Amino acid sequence: MFSKELENLIQATLEDGVLEDNEKAALIKRAQKEGVDLDELEIYINSLLQRRQRELREKNNSLEKQYEQEKKEAVGPVCPKCGKQVPPLTLKCDCGYEFTSSKSVSSVQLLFEKIAEIQSTPMKNTDPDTDKYKEEKQDRYNKIRQTISLFPVPNTKEDIVEFLSLSASKSKQRGGILGTVKGRLKIAIPVGLISIIIVCIAMMALSASVDDGSGAAGLVLGLFYGGAAAYGVFYFCLKKGVDILEDNKTAEVWHDKFDQVLMKGRSMRGDSEFQRQLDYYENMLNQ
Repeated sequence: MFSKELENLIQATLEDGVLEDNEKAALIKRAQKEGVDLDELEIYINSLLQRRQRELREKNNSLEKQYEQEKKEAVGPVCPKCGKQVPPLTLKCDCGYEFTSSKSVSSVQLLFEKIAEIQSTPMKNTDPDTDKYKEEKQDRYNKIRQTISLFPVPNTKEDIVEFLSLSASKSKQRGGILGTVKGRLKIAIPVGLISIIIVCIAMMALSASVDDGSGAAGLVLGLFYGGAAAYGVFYFCLKKGVDILEDNKTAEVWHDKFDQVLMKGRSMRGDSEFQRQLDYYENMLNQ
């Protein structure tokens, strides 16, 4: 309807939603120069001006709402379900809504990303029966444990709570008494000794009945076969299911770091909600 130059001038003039007298005079002067009908120009300008003012009002209202929301969240988050304002670090509102953090990636999440990166690195040796494969896998476990051990203790309430929530399950060992070397030895040593004694007695009795002698030869054979049986027990207990042993060693490192972070949280001055969450995750770990 208008030339490109006049249209650009109109848009630039109405950008702020205000039409000053000198700006209107400039538009009229340019329109007259181009032979534009002034009535049409005024209708067009008023239409654009009203639309632009409406857009600015909506934008300002949105900014005001955002500002009010940020003011409320500075004191404590507002539940989007019921509209109730709750204390900072609250995980669950009385209405049942569970809060999730929308902040940028935390240092705790970076720790988990580093661990995931180590775990996802392809193995150079793929044959699980070779010594190189076992050495490479052991090196992977050591890197993960070192990464956890060297992780700096968080110094904010949010990061502390997040670390405790993410690490509580990883700090628990699995497999019961068979999940640790010490536990397996508690089983292997008595079973191994009993195996030796039983086999020795059996072989001595067999030797004595065959040779009609003292059974010294049976004792030697009993020690030999009993020792072999005991070795089998030790091999089964200490060589089988190595992954669970390594996982539980890693769980011990998680537990140590959990205790460090929990101690840091206890040393901070926090409100009752923060202390309640520390108690909650400590109880979760000890269950």
